Amino acid sequence: MVDGLDFQIINALQIHPRATWTQLGRILRVDPSTISRRWSTLTQERQVWTSCFESDGQRTHGREVSSLVEIRCAPGRRADVIAELGRQGPIFSVHCTSGPRDLYIMVSTHTLLSMDRYIDEHIAVIPGIVGTQTHYLRRIFLEGSGWRLNALSDQQVEALRLLRPSEPPEHRKPIHRDVITALSTDVRRTAADMQRELGRSISVISRDIDALLAAGWVRWRVDFAHTLMGWSAAAVLWLDVQHSEMERLVSVLRSLENVRMCASVTGATNLAVFLWLRDLQELDEIEGKLAALFPKAPIKDRWIVPGIAKRTGYILDLDSRRLRYVPVGGQPVFED
Repeated sequence: MVDGLDFQIINALQIHPRATWTQLGRILRVDPSTISRRWSTLTQERQVWTSCFESDGQRTHGREVSSLVEIRCAPGRRADVIAELGRQGPIFSVHCTSGPRDLYIMVSTHTLLSMDRYIDEHIAVIPGIVGTQTHYLRRIFLEGSGWRLNALSDQQVEALRLLRPSEPPEHRKPIHRDVITALSTDVRRTAADMQRELGRSISVISRDIDALLAAGWVRWRVDFAHTLMGWSAAAVLWLDVQHSEMERLVSVLRSLENVRMCASVTGATNLAVFLWLRDLQELDEIEGKLAALFPKAPIKDRWIVPGIAKRTGYILDLDSRRLRYVPVGGQPVFED
């Protein structure tokens, strides 16, 4: 049974994923061996997992284009469609949802053209899919790797931030990508364990890891089985926000612990807000607060998300435990 200490450990590693057990012990005031044992239990039971990957952060232009794609399935074919979508690396996540669509997925490719072709040639053709609709992400204000449990005091949070390296690499190098790949499914993997794989000294690998911890283009995630830890549902709100109000509204969203992701999008509405909910009543409270503060930013649509089949490359079971990992990225190369 997960308790308050488990949440504190997860929260601490969200802030500094490679802090030592001794460092965490001092900050949490818990014996390091207890922290290590708790973490081992959480990971072995597949309730907690970690990932590391390269990203362009808030930019959705240049090197990377992301989109949310609605998918409609033929009756009785949703499970088959989910299985096929889960195998595809450019598809970061797969969500079951409500309304006229059965699923929505998050996809990343290199360009708008490659996105269009990928959806047409790799998604729309999957047997069982009868329709798609694409929403391009324009600017990502908040995303999952920045979401926190808020189980620690302000002093503990600051202590962890001070421990985290702050000098990023001057340039991206091929070895950085190799290090990221080596840490892709276990961000706490030791430099000694990676030495033979990378063919470099422990000290050099450790230096590169420290640099990547400070790099704005690397995402470090600590995820967990949300349905087993108190979040029974999720939702997406679609808002129509005046440009002059966007920054102020996003500032309010940053203060809400339910908000996992927020991005401006193309389409009939211009802002999508992704929420985790302990119960559906929380959605009423959030909508009421937004309506009171921003009466000129109406909520045009809301999707309920009863289940998540894939999150940031990890295939999940019905209890939201991790099953296996599909490397993220791997965009296809199209020939003209």
